[in-house]
Amino acid sequence: MYRWLLMLLAFMLASPVSAHSLRVFAKVDGTTVSGYAFFIGGGRPDGVRWVAKMQDTTVATGTTDTNGGYNFSVTLPVTTSLAITVDTGEGHIATATLAPERFGKDTSGPTSTSTPLTSVTNNTSNAEVPAQLVEAAVERQVGPLLERIEQMDSRMRFTDIMSGIFLIIGLAGIGLWVLGRKR
Repeated sequence: MYRWLLMLLAFMLASPVSAHSLRVFAKVDGTTVSGYAFFIGGGRPDGVRWVAKMQDTTVATGTTDTNGGYNFSVTLPVTTSLAITVDTGEGHIATATLAPERFGKDTSGPTSTSTPLTSVTNNTSNAEVPAQLVEAAVERQVGPLLERIEQMDSRMRFTDIMSGIFLIIGLAGIGLWVLGRKR
């Protein structure tokens, strides 16, 4: 009985291994792509290799900073999805895919929300100016929301843990029921 209680206590105190689930977050600001890689349960990979590819063409490559972050500019026209892959070298690989629609025509726009529409130069048509400003404003507002959604989707929840435990108990129960029917 003492051994069972000790095993149960060790099982309950064991923390999940976060390195088995690596995720990548990416956001687009004009032609600049930035983001970070992170492990579910906490922690970010430091100094690991990342590659950004569009089909078979390598757009950018580098290593993550101390916060698992990366940052690069896209100089090629984005015609297909851009995939950012982070590889820790230990078998943990994650990819974030950015659709070409995320890049738009020009999402860099003004950085100040108080800039009036009349301050934009006259070398663009009147129909393009509001569209560019709206795209830039939406991208600035949606970026943090996308980051928060990615973090919420990737964290381990109490219900996930309980579901796993009860799945194991259920499978053990089915196995015992099958063994009992054979006797």
